[in-house]
Amino acid sequence: MTNYPVKLTTALACRVARLDRDRFNEAVAAGLFTCAPATVAGRARLFGPTDMIALYLYRELLEDGYTRERAGRMACSVGEAAKQYPDATAISFVETYLQNHGQAFPSSDVPAPDQWDTTLFSGTDIRKVTTFRIGKMRNLIAHYTAEETSTFGNED
Repeated sequence: MTNYPVKLTTALACRVARLDRDRFNEAVAAGLFTCAPATVAGRARLFGPTDMIALYLYRELLEDGYTRERAGRMACSVGEAAKQYPDATAISFVETYLQNHGQAFPSSDVPAPDQWDTTLFSGTDIRKVTTFRIGKMRNLIAHYTAEETSTFGNED
């Protein structure tokens, strides 16, 4: 993976994620993307490498046709799991019959589909699993970050 600055401003982070900055700010203000790094008035929001996973995935999910609310919820859950398990190459978002919103886990912790009829997960049956290739996503983010910083720098 290519090295890149530890923290990216919102403007640079949105360019790397290929996400319109105004749409991102609207989603944060509306409470649809709850895992944006905290900031205070007058200061730039700064994204670390693992924060970028949620932002990048949010854009991908929107492009896949998810609503802003669902995309935000899934992206934030997957981003949090990626922070907790930095060596995971795949993260799965598991939806069960009792838990409406779902939760992300390392894919290695999720039972195989042929075990779903006989295995409970978080106390209930699995309804659906969506798996994301986080290792590749980390590499893409590093590549696009290097591309953006070599052209524009990290000053905006």
